[in-house]
Amino acid sequence: MTYRLLCLPLFLLWFSCQSPKNKINIDDIFLSWELEENIAVPNQSHTAKFTITNSGKTPLYPDWEIYFNTIFLSVNPTSLDENIVVEHLSGDFFRIKPAMDFPVLRPDQTYSFSYQSDNFIVKNSHSPQGVFMVFGDEEKGHQINNYSAKEFSLGDLYKKAEGTSLPIPVGKNLFEQSKGLTFLTKKEFSPIIPTPKSLEWDEGELQIDGDFEISYDEEFSQEAEFLINSLSSKYSGKVTLNTSHEAIIQIIKNPVIESLEEYNLEITDKIQIQANHPKGVFYAVQSLLALLPVDNFIEAQSKLVFPKLKIEDEPRFAYRGLFLDVARNFQTKEAVLKLLDLMAFYKLNVFHFNLANDEGWRIEIPNLPELTDVGSKRGFSRNEENFLWPYYGSGPDYDNSPNGTGFYTVSDFEEILKYAHERHIEVIPELGVPGHSRAAIIAMRKRYHDKKEIDLDAALEYLLEDFEDTSEYLSAQNFRGNTLCICQESTYNFYEKIVDEMMARYQSAGVPLNTFHTGGDEVPHGAWTASPVCADFISKHEDLNEVKDLTNYFYKRVNKIFEDRGLQVAGWEEIGQKTVTENGKEVSRPNPEFADKNFRVYAWNSVAGWGGEDMAYQLANVGYEVIVCNSSNIYFDLAYNMDPDEPGHQWSGYVDLNTSWRTVPLNHFISNEKDMYGRPIDPDELAKGKIKLSEQGKKNIKGIQGQLWTETVKGQDMMEYYLLPKMLGLVERAWAADPSWTTIKDPEKRIEEREKDWNRFANTVGQKEIPRLDYLFGGFNVRLPKPGTLVHEGLMHVNVETPGLIVRYTRDGTEPDMNSPEYSAPMPIEGNIKVRVFTPSGHAGETSTCLQKSN
Repeated sequence: MTYRLLCLPLFLLWFSCQSPKNKINIDDIFLSWELEENIAVPNQSHTAKFTITNSGKTPLYPDWEIYFNTIFLSVNPTSLDENIVVEHLSGDFFRIKPAMDFPVLRPDQTYSFSYQSDNFIVKNSHSPQGVFMVFGDEEKGHQINNYSAKEFSLGDLYKKAEGTSLPIPVGKNLFEQSKGLTFLTKKEFSPIIPTPKSLEWDEGELQIDGDFEISYDEEFSQEAEFLINSLSSKYSGKVTLNTSHEAIIQIIKNPVIESLEEYNLEITDKIQIQANHPKGVFYAVQSLLALLPVDNFIEAQSKLVFPKLKIEDEPRFAYRGLFLDVARNFQTKEAVLKLLDLMAFYKLNVFHFNLANDEGWRIEIPNLPELTDVGSKRGFSRNEENFLWPYYGSGPDYDNSPNGTGFYTVSDFEEILKYAHERHIEVIPELGVPGHSRAAIIAMRKRYHDKKEIDLDAALEYLLEDFEDTSEYLSAQNFRGNTLCICQESTYNFYEKIVDEMMARYQSAGVPLNTFHTGGDEVPHGAWTASPVCADFISKHEDLNEVKDLTNYFYKRVNKIFEDRGLQVAGWEEIGQKTVTENGKEVSRPNPEFADKNFRVYAWNSVAGWGGEDMAYQLANVGYEVIVCNSSNIYFDLAYNMDPDEPGHQWSGYVDLNTSWRTVPLNHFISNEKDMYGRPIDPDELAKGKIKLSEQGKKNIKGIQGQLWTETVKGQDMMEYYLLPKMLGLVERAWAADPSWTTIKDPEKRIEEREKDWNRFANTVGQKEIPRLDYLFGGFNVRLPKPGTLVHEGLMHVNVETPGLIVRYTRDGTEPDMNSPEYSAPMPIEGNIKVRVFTPSGHAGETSTCLQKSN
């Protein structure tokens, strides 16, 4: 029974004097969390309750603290219990501690306390995570193994959202989303993704068995070897190379082909690949491999079977990127190499590698061991002096924190560079400044304190902060003290050192480094405003009048560092912006200072209704080189939908396969039909007063990139789940030609043609791509869609987002498995029907339930 305990004043007086230390077995502590109230409209808020139980035989004295992580709690939560303090420490890290009058918890006693926050909880994964306990003054955290968070269901959320437009993904809503999809025959859709520029089907198939040869021009020897190596796991016959042109597979140089990545692939009674550059051959090889049946990816077959066809192909964009953040949560080298294989298979050619952030530094830098000794580790300590706090539920023990602790050695990173280069993938490192730098700041602080008594000059050489700075600010991710002091020379010493060491890694790997990403995003308002070092610095520079002038100074210095080394400066859109006042409001506009300095900006903040929908076009029009990174369409850390069991963010909406595929890089106003709240978007209204791309601006849009930030991504399986299949929409938009429907002015006709195009793409994904992904490169953890369900006139109708996947059902309330009957046509509602999507391999998705009427 849960109850409030009465305090004993005399006992507490004794306790306050004696402070007996807890001798508790942590496994005797039970902690639970549950939502008490969750309000979506008109003003978001939630109330939640913790319940702590002492199930042991020893009293639990109130000299404990409970720590937990959640991004989805305000930094000023209100404790509804005067005996409990709930406080924000840093980032997503919070602490609960008892107040003076908190009672001793005797054996089998329970205490409950509640708090309130000004946000609406959408996901079960948004509850407190990584919960542990600390006793007295000790520096050790004890993981609470008996912690549980009460989950809420899709039905609960649906009831909460009644009367709103919130897009709750119950069966009938999922059915509505996919109601226009039909199953197509194999020649009605592209056999590969991305869709080739030109495809002509012929009749019949080419079958190859026995030993055979591949001929090639000597310039393409590496690509020919790559093809042989790729076939070795798919074909049991012997394959050899020669340099004549009489083999059944021929790789031929064609100087008429102008584009580096362009190729022709023709399959008749032989296979002929033509290109003018190794890149073109490499992409032809990917297309050829993608034409093989799934069986060849399961195990080596005695035959190779290809459809007869002719492909002429080249990419739409020269830059086709994927961003991976390994700072917030770490990914192993092996996971990264597998991801590079996936990128190459789908013809992505830029890997944007985020190696440092507030929550971790992930790359070894020779002669600065503190960056990894301190900055790559996460665990519990009182002062975050020797390693970082355990952000994102990474746990109190830094030696047992696979997502929180980790870095790439020099040899690891060089191996990644070489592996990518062999697959024609450029690796762009990001070591962001001046914000998002808490890991580096803490590491260099440790270096300073370790060296100051021995050699003060050496201690100061790479110091990144002004110890007297009392500026008050909070970053977008709720960090304080995460911004470099850009007014002291040691900061520039540090960044030059980092850049030079990274250049050395590329040189050692034999891989060119052309572009370096400097971050530059989300510098918190208020940074440097109370820094004595910056105040003195501004007073001594005639061209600086106030704190806001420091940004231009900083990027002039950064640009000089890169210019001297022959590197291009890249950063998020903020490095090309300045703040101006228009109609009494501060807004961001392109900064002319760097428009002609060869800066590359990554435009991300494009949420419908926030005002930045046209920022990519503003920047491109004034001369910046732009990569389109729309958060509302190709931020893959956003959850697939509002289902409480779907992990991920929702700050910029929800991103599924269709959302990423629907991206229109050169006309973002028509990329989405609804906002994150399910409200319709009028493209014409959205575009009013916004900047359109000029002809010169179109030339400055160099490409498109999908992003996977990893605050909510724990390990390789989750990384793959977040990426697949939604990443395939990015693949299509990056390579395939701009679809004709994007230029149709009439909204109804545009949507009609777009839906026809979507049906073709969805069929390729469902019939070809997802079944193969179960085996490709050892298999990926692909997220399968829930079936849509609708009851009409007593019959249950079922559909799926990607036609070709198998739907199985049960009528007795049990979970469908591979032995369950396959759904093929509308059927009578009888019993407790459950439906579930499967691939041919038996890989299954989540279940939808149908009880006499649609759920």
